Amino acid sequence: MASIVHEVRSVDVAQGYVIALSGPWGSGKTSLLNLIRLQLDGAPRLPVVNFNPWMFSNTEQLVQSFFGELASQLRMKEDRLAAVAAEIEAYGGLLAPLTFVPIAGPLIQRASEAVGAVRKFRESRDGSVVFRKEMLAAELTRLGERIVVILDDIDRLQTAEIRDIFKLVRLTASFPNVIYLLAFDRGRVEEALTESGIPGRGYLEKIVQTTIDVPVIADELLITQVGQALDAALDGSPAMERFDKDRWPDVLMEVVAPLIRNVRDVRRFAASIRSTVDSLGGQIELVDLLALEAIRIFLPDVFMAIADAPTALTATRSSAARSGGRSDEEAVKRILEEAAERRSVVESVISRLFPGGLRHVGGSSYGADWEKGWLKARRVAHPDILRLYLERTHTSKMAAFTDAERAYKVLADRAALEEFLSSIEPERVEDVISALEAYEGEYPSEAVPVAVTVLLNTMPCLPDRPRGMLELDARLVVSRVVLRLLRQLQGPDEVATIVREVLPEITTLSARLQLVLLVGHRKGAGHKLVSEAVATELEGDLAQAVRSEVPADVSKERDYLRVLYWAYRQAGGQNATLDAGHRPAVHAQVLITSKTETLRSSGDSRVVKREALLRWPILEELYGGQEALRQAVDSAREIAEENPELARVIDLAEKYLGGWRPED
Repeated sequence: MASIVHEVRSVDVAQGYVIALSGPWGSGKTSLLNLIRLQLDGAPRLPVVNFNPWMFSNTEQLVQSFFGELASQLRMKEDRLAAVAAEIEAYGGLLAPLTFVPIAGPLIQRASEAVGAVRKFRESRDGSVVFRKEMLAAELTRLGERIVVILDDIDRLQTAEIRDIFKLVRLTASFPNVIYLLAFDRGRVEEALTESGIPGRGYLEKIVQTTIDVPVIADELLITQVGQALDAALDGSPAMERFDKDRWPDVLMEVVAPLIRNVRDVRRFAASIRSTVDSLGGQIELVDLLALEAIRIFLPDVFMAIADAPTALTATRSSAARSGGRSDEEAVKRILEEAAERRSVVESVISRLFPGGLRHVGGSSYGADWEKGWLKARRVAHPDILRLYLERTHTSKMAAFTDAERAYKVLADRAALEEFLSSIEPERVEDVISALEAYEGEYPSEAVPVAVTVLLNTMPCLPDRPRGMLELDARLVVSRVVLRLLRQLQGPDEVATIVREVLPEITTLSARLQLVLLVGHRKGAGHKLVSEAVATELEGDLAQAVRSEVPADVSKERDYLRVLYWAYRQAGGQNATLDAGHRPAVHAQVLITSKTETLRSSGDSRVVKREALLRWPILEELYGGQEALRQAVDSAREIAEENPELARVIDLAEKYLGGWRPED
């Protein structure tokens, strides 16, 4: 740059001068011109006129606007340039193509008269052009100062427009003290100037005195430019919190760098990244985001193929078995076909970003257990994360996981965890708790007693909701997370210590029973996290508490029937746990928690039919017979007006009391 500025300031301009900056599209010519402008604006300051040929669509507009623009910009710069501006404007007006012929009289009867009039006008105009040219040259000489005229992006014009620009430069390049600084791709311009067998290179050499080739930027420097541009674009962005430094070098060298050819590409990429990161708020792993944005910008057809194949790229082995395996394979093949000569780049995208899609290109097959890690890391390998990137919309699962991330951060703080879970809509709390499973193996040890207590105490607050045939109920959803928390403790003794510490803090008998069974040795329920002796002790203590304690707020006992029946069986069924003397609220909760439903679907229909049932045999056993059970139903009826759910259960109980039983 310094050498160009020096040449502009020192070259002999008695007959004008033309300097060309030559380089391929995107090589940084515009950036170099901007730096040159800044240098020329310093002392000693030279007037610089910028002309944008893109604004004009034909020769007439080009000539008129070129001189008009030069004159206008010179007037705005300094008063002392006004005389030169006036001469430039006058000269340009005479050079404009003939658009109006001043012929006397509106009607010309004879063609020869019209031709003669045109000839006379042109002759008089030609004489004026010579005179004005001499006047302009004299004014420029008197000015004694260089004027720099910059024309950029000439190579992006159409062929005819490129020819017009160089004809114009040739016509005006000999004026004293005028230096043209032209920027273009030499190959493109020479091709446009080649006409009727006359090579464009020779034509160009007659116009340009000095050609400066903008050096092709080295790959190493280009990669450095990418890093600097991204640092500037992402400065202060929350996206940096999800940046996997270990993955970035491979993705940079295999995906991003091969697609960036010049400085212009660097700027496009950095601008796009900033916009995308702002719209997503740092919710996606940054390395994945950088790779996909590079594909979107530089390989748009490949990106569209990726957007059309989210399942093929993210399905794991188990989910693939339920989807269209053959069609998924064809979708991945289409992505690679769109890549054409960039196939190696796209193969790296699949390998680095979409492990689930590797099985379609002869790679490894990943199981469903990988999905939790991808979700936790916000990788686009997870279907919900890819959907978030493509659609900019949260799925319900993504929203739950976002909240689970916040819960995980306060997992060891009981007050903060309770406050956070209570701030979430009740309908979503179960999903948030379920999403905490993704952190299995990473729970802080100090968080175990706190989280176990809070999660089990949350169970009564989880609303009932319709569930599919394979969906877990709320009790099991919470238990799965509690189990994973306890498994992080060091052996049975530590688990026993924590369980004894936690049990008094758990507010419902239902949740206490869930914890005791979870750590015990009961077949189908226990996971043997404590010794058999401790399990027996814990069960005995709880059974005694159930038989001797009727909860003050029995409505919070979501599994009250289960708790009572378990305690009854623990006692060997010697004495009925329930009698008609309990208060109505107790009988009401026993009946409500006895309700269940069956889900049925026929082989030729997708419709799932639901049927409400009561665990009637267990009720009869607990109450010691149908007569006592009838009295309990009558007692509960006293408060049924205040509880629509209870009213429906009582209506169903009346059917049982009347002799109705389900078919199977």
